[in-house]
Amino acid sequence: MKKRHYLATTLLGAFMFLVNVPLNASLLITPLQVIMEGRERSAEIVLINPSQDTNTYRVHWMQLKQVEKAGGYVPVSDAERETRLDLEDFAVFTPRQVTLGPNQKQTVRIAVRRPADLPDGEYKTHLRFMIVPELSQRHETPKKVDENEMSFGAKVYASYSIPIIYRSGDIDVKIDIGAPSFSINEKTSTVMVELPVNRSGLHGVVGHIDLYFQADGGAEELIASQGNSSLFPEINQRVFKIMTNQKSLSAGKLRVVFKKGEFTKDKDVVLDEKVFSIGG
Repeated sequence: MKKRHYLATTLLGAFMFLVNVPLNASLLITPLQVIMEGRERSAEIVLINPSQDTNTYRVHWMQLKQVEKAGGYVPVSDAERETRLDLEDFAVFTPRQVTLGPNQKQTVRIAVRRPADLPDGEYKTHLRFMIVPELSQRHETPKKVDENEMSFGAKVYASYSIPIIYRSGDIDVKIDIGAPSFSINEKTSTVMVELPVNRSGLHGVVGHIDLYFQADGGAEELIASQGNSSLFPEINQRVFKIMTNQKSLSAGKLRVVFKKGEFTKDKDVVLDEKVFSIGG
């Protein structure tokens, strides 16, 4: 059994990114994920409150692992935590609690205290920002109702979590694009591509996928582009569902490019590229 916590744990592309947040979001986070490699030992996350409310957020680590189904996450069990080393065991963050008025911003700082004998690999945790209702003030506009009507309402407090990653050793990740399949999206009536992608190696990747189509006798054009296409070390394959701007695809060729979509020194490096023939 490993010794948990080398120290007491205390803490994010370039566009202000929302983590699956609705239009009435109460927090903007940038960047979407923190990735530190090699000699990097620190990072900063900027939080902005775009709402009319004054919100207090409690910040804490949250240990999640990626699963193949849709690239989603599930909690890591206590038993798993006892047998592995995660980033929260040797990283700290500050502050632990943030209060933001309308349009105010705050920087959260992360520091990695790397153990001298840290094995090569990828160490990940999530940082969660959770609204504390009793310390937050909601700006509400009274709703007028007729004398024969009743009004009901519920306050919904969202929480946000983002991956924090530290990679030790020379970057070791290989990507292999599989053969795509096609369908028509019922809502948009456009072609959707289901693309299997395989990962191997010590490390994961946050990728960017571009799809180019060239009809027989025609010019090549970009028909889809999808960022935040992640495969972390806990999964070896993921099927990406990519919406194109095409109503149909005639006979031709589909060129698929998977490149690094991270804000690291080797951003935009192509990890795999394949061309597939498509029948009419």
